[in-house]
Amino acid sequence: MLHLIMSSPATIDMTYLETFIGERDDVLLLQDAVYGAIKNNHYFFSFLEKKRTGLYLLKEDAQARGITTLIDEMFEMVSYDQFVELTVKQSKQITW
Repeated sequence: MLHLIMSSPATIDMTYLETFIGERDDVLLLQDAVYGAIKNNHYFFSFLEKKRTGLYLLKEDAQARGITTLIDEMFEMVSYDQFVELTVKQSKQITW
């Protein structure tokens, strides 16, 4: 499953969200959720300790917010074309 997270990390209950994300699932941060990919942030800390692969964020959203140099190396920045590839890879998606 592809989990599309769009909300600011300050507004997400990550403990609740973690219960729905499986080992083979991918997570893509979009819109204000890209702030969650900033190095050493406390919002996604416990989640990042458990999930080490399949973590993405939309490059254009990070660029629009001026944070591309602050992104944690555990996240891969992807383009819109790569976003489409993720939706093909994961036939089911859920938006948070």
